[in-house]
Amino acid sequence: MKKLAILLFLTAVFLMLPGCWSKKELTELGFVMGIAFDQGKDGKIDMLTQVYRPTSVQSTASALTRISSINIKTTDDSVMEAVRDITIHLGRKAQFSHMRIIVVGEKLARSVNIGQLLDLFYRDHEPRSSVSLAIAKGKAGKMLEKKPVIEQTTAQQLLRAEETAYSSSAKTLDTSLLKLVMQMKSAHPDSVVSYVYEDKKSNKMYSSAGLALLKNGKMKTLLPSGKVEGLLMLRNEYKSGVIEIPCADKKKEVENTEILAIHTRTKPVIKGDKISVSVKLQGDVAIGELKCSKLLTEKDEDEFIHRIEEKMKVQMKSTIRFLQANQMEVIGIGNSIYKMNPKKWEKIKQTWDAQFAEVPFDIQVKLRLVTNGTITGKPAVEAN
Repeated sequence: MKKLAILLFLTAVFLMLPGCWSKKELTELGFVMGIAFDQGKDGKIDMLTQVYRPTSVQSTASALTRISSINIKTTDDSVMEAVRDITIHLGRKAQFSHMRIIVVGEKLARSVNIGQLLDLFYRDHEPRSSVSLAIAKGKAGKMLEKKPVIEQTTAQQLLRAEETAYSSSAKTLDTSLLKLVMQMKSAHPDSVVSYVYEDKKSNKMYSSAGLALLKNGKMKTLLPSGKVEGLLMLRNEYKSGVIEIPCADKKKEVENTEILAIHTRTKPVIKGDKISVSVKLQGDVAIGELKCSKLLTEKDEDEFIHRIEEKMKVQMKSTIRFLQANQMEVIGIGNSIYKMNPKKWEKIKQTWDAQFAEVPFDIQVKLRLVTNGTITGKPAVEAN
């Protein structure tokens, strides 16, 4: 009797469970890996969609040389209509839950508000907010039409290039849909987006370096890759990189250190109507290459580290001069003023761009040498 009661209970539970009301077979879906937007004719939007090409288990050998994606081109007045037109060519419904990156052509990025252009991807339930975003020099569609260097799809290749250029080289900043909208909806909405372009030496490859600077959602100018390091330091978003300094007696020779970890505190100082900025940076470094210095005593190490500290100050000051000249405050000072003193911010926000161009910066850098590497603090092979 007890077993019968349990059986009836389980049967009732299973009957009450809902079915799969929105079931879709894999053969009905085309998984989008990346999208490129460019400015079309007569104000239309050109969209290139990269869709993953599924591989049969029985054709594994040929799959090694087969391209793992296909590109679908559509053009329309709106992004949503261009998306719906994908099925005309693909024969499957586009699925955006696994999308890796969105690339916007520079011409389009300079003419439209990118946040408004991408409204669909914030509103729809399929795309993830972690999808990476980049602005391309020239046509964005050309970037996705290139063959991947080492990854299976070009979209994945662009994503990995952007991520590692940020985390390992400090040449760009990994930007996602979420990070972009957070910048645009902050008190001071000037924003940055990673930048990609064709390699000058080989048009078969591309690079991720530099940052597109956005004013009112539109690209205004490009921050060169050489000045990105300074911005990452000021924003406390520096992950890892290399600092080079010239040899004192051999100016063609350079030595360098690897940045292991740094922490920066960038804080506005408000005194009446005057605003200045205090920057305090602390970090750990390791010797990368030595060619003309010998770090045999504590004094030698201190002098070497001082040269690195001064070089980092120069980098940050160079970036600040560029941003002030272009009145692009993407460091986050305005947002900090808003958090500290909302009333003060309300008074100055309309003229903040012009004020920022004149703001003085006090920069202090303190580094600690953690290791010389696997050998002593002198060149492995000394020059004659």
